[in-house]
This record gives sequence, C-alpha cells and structure tokens, in this order.
Amino acid sequence: MSQIGLIGIGFVGKLFVDRLRKADYPVTVYDVDETQIKYATERGAQAVGNPAAVAEQAEIVVLALPGRHEVEAVMESEDGLLDAVVSGQLIIDTTTTGPETAVKYERRCADQDVGFISAPLTRNAPGGIHMMVGGNEQNYRKATDILDCLSAAHKRIGEIGGGQTFKLLLQLRYAGHRAIDAEIVAFGRDNGVDPRLLSEFLGLELWEKYLSNDFEQEIEGMGGRRIWQKDVGYALDVARQNNTALPLSSGVHEAYKATARVSDSNEGHAAAIIQYWQRLNGQN
Repeated sequence: MSQIGLIGIGFVGKLFVDRLRKADYPVTVYDVDETQIKYATERGAQAVGNPAAVAEQAEIVVLALPGRHEVEAVMESEDGLLDAVVSGQLIIDTTTTGPETAVKYERRCADQDVGFISAPLTRNAPGGIHMMVGGNEQNYRKATDILDCLSAAHKRIGEIGGGQTFKLLLQLRYAGHRAIDAEIVAFGRDNGVDPRLLSEFLGLELWEKYLSNDFEQEIEGMGGRRIWQKDVGYALDVARQNNTALPLSSGVHEAYKATARVSDSNEGHAAAIIQYWQRLNGQN
C-alpha cells in the first residue's frame, strides 16, 4: 500500500485524514498550524516539519490548501516539495488555484519526472466530495486508487488546467445563485412579502441562513464568503486573458468583496452577502 503524504490539515484535510486512515493508508502530514496536526496524529498519522520531509517519506503527496499562494509556498519555498521530490512520485493538488497555476506545476514536476494532477473538489454535489481532475491520462490512472479513497466520485475533465476551469465555472454558478437569492430576500422584505414563501409554497429551497441572518462560519478556515470571493476572482482573471465577458459575475465578485466591510472575522459564511444588500437598501 502506498505511503501517502498530506499537506494541509484544515477542513478538507481532516476529511482526507479520516478517509485515508479508514482505508489503512500510512499517512505523513504537514501543516503550518501545529494545532491542526494533532487531529491527524491522533488518528495514526505521522507528522513532519516541512513539505520536503513529506516528499521524502511519501510516494503520493496530496495538497489540501486554501489557495494559489499557499500552493506556491509549499512547492517553491525553502524545504518545499520541488526541492525534495524524486522520479516516479505523484502530486495530487486538490486546491482551487486556477488553471495557470496547475499548468505551471505540471510542467515543473515533469521536468523532474514527477507526476502532477490538479483535482479541485466540491462538497455540494449529491453524494459527497466530487473531484474535477485535470492532467494526463497516465497520471490520472496512477492516482485513481487515492482519488477513489478521497472522493465519492471523480472525473478527468481533460488535460492539466481543465479541472480548474471546470471548478471555476461551478463556483461562478454557486456564487451567483447565492448572490441573487440574497437580493431576492432583501427585495421581498423591503416590499412586505415573506421570502419564506419561496420555500414553503414553491419548494425552491431558499437558504435558511438568509432568513435567520446566521452569518457564522459554516466550515473551518476561510469560510464560504471568502472562498467564493477568491474563486470568482480567479475566474475573472482567466476571463480577462481570453476576453470572455462576465458582467454578472463581476458584479457578484464586487458584492462578495463588499461583505468584508459589514462582516466581522467570525462571519465567514457566504450568507453574509445579504448584509451588503440590506445596507444598500437602508435596512441596517
């Protein structure tokens, strides 16, 4: 059984620890936050002091990081992965970074005869974690057993960058949907109609957190608000490079950025966007 390295023990990383240990994979972990590592070691993982040490002990290294900058640090900093990986190893990056970052690190790894695939994920699909994989067929096949362990389903979208692009279009949909629902709730309340009727009468499953004004963190780490702000920003970067007009998504991105001015550090839930609409309409 392959020795697995895992870098990043946040919300998603903890899910990975549970799945890998349940399947009896030996796991070596690293996180910049030492308090996070305890979760993994209590479940039988071995902790090391830097990314290079993970590569020295693992055949396959999984990254579960907040975003592009963290991946760059893990790959390229002193004691980073690129200084330690050897021919035949495989890196699976589950971080949402954008396609350009995935392309760069596949190329850097290939120069060292190391495999690299990009496998960003969503937890919102029916059935649990779904991974959208970009990378060549050979590396995807090599990763299949681990992807099976880490996810409910995975699909190779195409060559490197394809999985990231697919994840970004998915995030555009999620973020846009949540933003328009926030606007609808504000509109209903401002005009004397209870927005709960969308759910109770029409079965449209309006997010309950909009109705309760519950903006607390739903997940550990960045929270949904900052995740969607980050990922829509990545998508807009890609769109600019290809001259794709995204006027609605640009507005959604601005709305998510604006919530930082009306939400405190504990209000990272994406539902906090409704505070922005409320403020625009003089409701708070």
